[in-house]
Amino acid sequence: MTDRQGKNPEKKHLLLSESGVRPDAGKAEKQNGCIDAEASPEDESIGESSFSEEALEQMDKANALGAIILRIDDMEGIADPDAVGAAVRETVEALCRESGGYCRTGAPGEFVCLLPGADENQCKDFVQATRKQVARVGNETISSGIAVYPTLSFEKADVFENAKKALAHAAFFGADSTVCFDAVSLNISGDAFYQAGNIDGAMAEYELALKLDPDNVNVYNSMGVCHGEGGDYDRAFSSFAKAAALDPEDVFAIYNAGYIHMQRQEYEAALEYFRHALTIDDTIFELLFQTGCALYETGRAEEALYHIRSAMSKSDAPGGTAYRYLGDCLLAAGDTAEAARAYNTAVKLRPDDAHCLSALAHCYESEGRNAEIALVFGQNAVEIEPDNGLFHHRLALMYLNRNRINRAFDHFEVALEYGYSAAGTYVESTRGLLAEMDAKENAAGS
Repeated sequence: MTDRQGKNPEKKHLLLSESGVRPDAGKAEKQNGCIDAEASPEDESIGESSFSEEALEQMDKANALGAIILRIDDMEGIADPDAVGAAVRETVEALCRESGGYCRTGAPGEFVCLLPGADENQCKDFVQATRKQVARVGNETISSGIAVYPTLSFEKADVFENAKKALAHAAFFGADSTVCFDAVSLNISGDAFYQAGNIDGAMAEYELALKLDPDNVNVYNSMGVCHGEGGDYDRAFSSFAKAAALDPEDVFAIYNAGYIHMQRQEYEAALEYFRHALTIDDTIFELLFQTGCALYETGRAEEALYHIRSAMSKSDAPGGTAYRYLGDCLLAAGDTAEAARAYNTAVKLRPDDAHCLSALAHCYESEGRNAEIALVFGQNAVEIEPDNGLFHHRLALMYLNRNRINRAFDHFEVALEYGYSAAGTYVESTRGLLAEMDAKENAAGS
């Protein structure tokens, strides 16, 4: 996710709720120009073993080292990619020889260059010279990633992987781009690990990124997301708070800090962060949605309903949980008919959502319609979540309305057992009804 101006190449993370609109990771990243999990730096080795013995010997001797990965842009759109690749390879190899460097072919349309003794500026000059030569033989453009040794505690051999990360970073800027390995490159690499489910790998990249840039807001935010996904809310909040302190206008960090409070059921504290974030950007689905959820949890159904509807207007396909909360807000506001419609949509999207099944059954029962469906939905809800007192209570009321006193009593008792205190009165009243029934049966039998 880029920033509001769409110019930031770093992927910014939101801690997402189960709102049903979590984007497909691969599609989302391609839309935003990000690397996907397939571009993880783990995948294809481009290391020192692929170079000649002479190149490796020079690498060992060098106190400084530059690595460049050049990639022909849009190889798939080139009419004769083999001919173009051969021409560019010839150009790159010639320039490497002139510079005292070494070259090898990588993936199709990709060339890895090793320049012993080169610093960052010399590597940039090499890339610029390559572009000029390539422009003379065709219309193709070249993107490149540059990394140098020494950098931090990286070994010489790491320079190749770092150049690959820089090349992935360059992809954010489009064709004909060059990037030198930096904290943003590591942040993007960490995002690739994160998307692939490798949280430890992501954290390792983010920690290195902070060594290069200790005040990088996006890295702190990304680290917070990893901690949050792992359930370490203290560290997550600390990371988000650090990001927000560095940039008080960073809507992502502010939202994420609020979401940590939501996870802790600290709804008023969450609202403070969400309201602040909304003053910065009021177009983000998750921000609007979570604001509505926090308002609902604090008993402000009307205000919650406004934010839930605003959130849903920002999505082409709101998920089942969004409709669930819409139904909850409508039901709390007393609009049972509209609530039923919202719950019905939620059940279509998520047929195993016990909350919505029970709530929809309750709405139908309250309106006096779809009696058979209401009972089935109520039964399904307690089958899916047998330890939910509210669901048992609602089902008991349905049995009571159908004069099935024994079944009603059983479910009122279970509801009370699972903490739904309002069922206590019904336990006593249905116990009395059962006693009356027994007395009548005994009198009839005598």
